[in-house]
Amino acid sequence: MRKFGWLVSMFLIAASAKGFAAAPASIVEQLQTQRQAFAQDNKLDLRLFSQEVQVVVRDANALDQAGNDADAVARLQTLKKFAPLTQFPSLDVQMLCDRLYTKLSQASDAAGCRDRAAAMAEILQRRSGSGATPDDPVRVITISEIGEWTRSQAAKISDVSAYPYHDQNLQAITYTSPATAGKPAVAYFQFTPRLYASLNNTVSDVFAPLPVSPNDGKYQIALAQAHEQRVKFLNDLSFDYPELIRLCDGTTREAMQLAQRGDFNAALSKLGEVERIRPIREIPIYTFISTYSYLLGKAGNVDAQSNARLFLFGITQDIAHSGNGLTPENAVHVIATSEEYAWVNAKKMRVIKQGLIQKGDRRYDMIVAVQENGSVQTYYFEVSQVYAREGEELK
Repeated sequence: MRKFGWLVSMFLIAASAKGFAAAPASIVEQLQTQRQAFAQDNKLDLRLFSQEVQVVVRDANALDQAGNDADAVARLQTLKKFAPLTQFPSLDVQMLCDRLYTKLSQASDAAGCRDRAAAMAEILQRRSGSGATPDDPVRVITISEIGEWTRSQAAKISDVSAYPYHDQNLQAITYTSPATAGKPAVAYFQFTPRLYASLNNTVSDVFAPLPVSPNDGKYQIALAQAHEQRVKFLNDLSFDYPELIRLCDGTTREAMQLAQRGDFNAALSKLGEVERIRPIREIPIYTFISTYSYLLGKAGNVDAQSNARLFLFGITQDIAHSGNGLTPENAVHVIATSEEYAWVNAKKMRVIKQGLIQKGDRRYDMIVAVQENGSVQTYYFEVSQVYAREGEELK
């Protein structure tokens, strides 16, 4: 995917949709007015706003599942700093609000949420563009509205990709739904200029933990599989770890030199030399698979690159969810030291000091780095098994 394709795909959380009754026109207009106010508020970062709403919905869902419905409502109410819940233009928020108030036997409040959910479905399905063609895309003001549109259609997503069209950068969503009789269809979405600018000016941190749940289909599967493979990689004593790491580093360096000369097929062949020790798909190291994915794209192997990118997503999110690195107890788990530097570089920091420390029976790489604002922070990386495997050549 191009720049925004991967970002948006993280927010397309499949969920069971429900039928919506016709919404009162006054409620539709009220929510549309609030949407437009958000879109025009120069003090509101639409990217961060979208992320915060998603976090609140996720937390409220977790509280609901734990039986704490009143606490879940209280969590939703924290969004009132943006707009009152009775005016909040989010299908996800209003559907969850309906469910919570229904369980709390607050029928009037539940009915109001239900009307607002129907109004948001009306806005997304009929008042923001049809999405049927690139000339009439669905115009969204937050990233999460794409997922809300799919849920309002009871749609299942099979692919997300960027779709440059004239002077616009659209998102093309391939989906199936009852309305398509189970056959694949494509819907087009357009970000508002302010949302697009917010995303365009943001340096993407691929190691930022994203909310991935069992409802996220292939993305959740990719994360689970990557975690399993990374654990297996360090525990597998059937191959020479130090030799494989040296070969990965060497072939990556030589492959990129070939790529700089435009010989991408030769670069892929060079990278493939690692398979004398271990198949590429069984080397879940971020730096290596990132290079592999890049070269597949340059060589025009679109399908293979798509699979590699999904693999890469699983790897980055396994690293991201392993810890924040601020303490040894919350250390970032890596399977090669090259991942430590990739993690630091992704966060736009500069390493000024590094050392190996031991705490109990665990070993950690300690990296002191300078952040973009000039502050200095120490980060910890769990390398107990890496340290043990690197010592194999000394035995």
